[in-house]
Amino acid sequence: MSSSKIGSIIIHKDRKPIGIVTDKDLRSKIATGLFSIEVTIDKIMSSPVITVADNLSIAEAQIMMLKNNVSHLCVTREGSVDSEITGIITEHDIVVAQANNPGVLLKQCKRALKSADLKEVREKLSDLIQHSLDKNVPIQHISSIVGEINLAITNRAIELAIEKIGSPPPAQFAWLNIGSQGRKEQLLLTDQDNAIVFEDVAEEKYDSVKHYFIELAEKVTKTLNKVGYEYCPAEMMASNTQWCKSLSDWKNQFKGWITAPGEKGILLCTIFFDYDFVYGNETLVDEITKTIHEETHDNQLFFAYLGADALKNPPPLGFFRQFLVENDGEHKDTFDLKGRALMPLIDAARIISLSKGIKNVSNTISRYAKLAELEPQNASVYEACADAFSELLKFRTEEGLKSQSNGRYLNLSELSKLDKVKLKNDFQPINNIQEVIKNRFQLTYFT
Repeated sequence: MSSSKIGSIIIHKDRKPIGIVTDKDLRSKIATGLFSIEVTIDKIMSSPVITVADNLSIAEAQIMMLKNNVSHLCVTREGSVDSEITGIITEHDIVVAQANNPGVLLKQCKRALKSADLKEVREKLSDLIQHSLDKNVPIQHISSIVGEINLAITNRAIELAIEKIGSPPPAQFAWLNIGSQGRKEQLLLTDQDNAIVFEDVAEEKYDSVKHYFIELAEKVTKTLNKVGYEYCPAEMMASNTQWCKSLSDWKNQFKGWITAPGEKGILLCTIFFDYDFVYGNETLVDEITKTIHEETHDNQLFFAYLGADALKNPPPLGFFRQFLVENDGEHKDTFDLKGRALMPLIDAARIISLSKGIKNVSNTISRYAKLAELEPQNASVYEACADAFSELLKFRTEEGLKSQSNGRYLNLSELSKLDKVKLKNDFQPINNIQEVIKNRFQLTYFT
């Protein structure tokens, strides 16, 4: 056992199991002097052996161990003691097999003491995503799991940052994920987007309170960067003083974007209108949500601007149904999956959801599901958009995992004919939902 670096040996007769000896047997029976080291192995082996078939699930194996109070199972060809041994399953094997289990990863997040621990969780999460894709688990289910674990990683990063500062927050606050993180659609290690809202405080305290939260955000974003989430190139992070504000400042910010929409304001709306509460006092986020819906209610000018922005990327097929690819630059001749296919569906779901007054739903697929429920007459369009988005998100995730990138750009020459057909089929719903937007917001001059 020492030379082979194993913790157990199956005793057999004609390759049929008759007993098992584990390192625990050697400790409890030989090392204690209960038996002489000279005795034959049959005197200390456990018998009979608990046997299982090789098609047993991990969960069933775990139950078998608990039920029989053993830490080893002998695998035989037919699952009985009368058939040939094919292997052995140990308690350690089960722990390793479950290392990528969502529940295990969430527990690891809560126990993390440094950024390296959280990075290990995120690496295991990538393995979980790949395994789930291989098993054809629906992408929405994968997104939900990944979203929860990303939340747990950020939560722990915030807790560790507060511990490192050494003093509790001087005011109530909420940490928000925005953009793709806010929609819980960040399956790959893309850049981080986040913000802080803190409660209104007396004017003389404002600067010191904001200084604390900027310091907190710098520590959190640094940890997330070490985990693998790149800093946002546009600095749309809570560590930027622009995106770390009091509740009143945030309300005024959103009012400004909505009542006087311009190109820059609409761009920021497309990012900051997709948010998800992560940590702190959620009522602060509810106040922002309330302000957004009050200001956007029946605001035709705002929806005209937002609608025009949602139409800026038409379905990405040319006159002869060829893919529209990048003409120059680093990604020349590749297909921009995010910009040309995913974003039009994301933008459409956002504007129609806002116009319908839908609250606390930021995930694109969930938005389309809610719209289908509210508008049965358009349900088929919304359901097709949700299906197309799912397929496109899966394409991006698979590409990102394969190429160790953000999966944004596809090399079409590497796709099979079937995948190209699937992609093209996913573009029709973009056309249909953009027609809905043109008609609903009277944007028929966009053709």
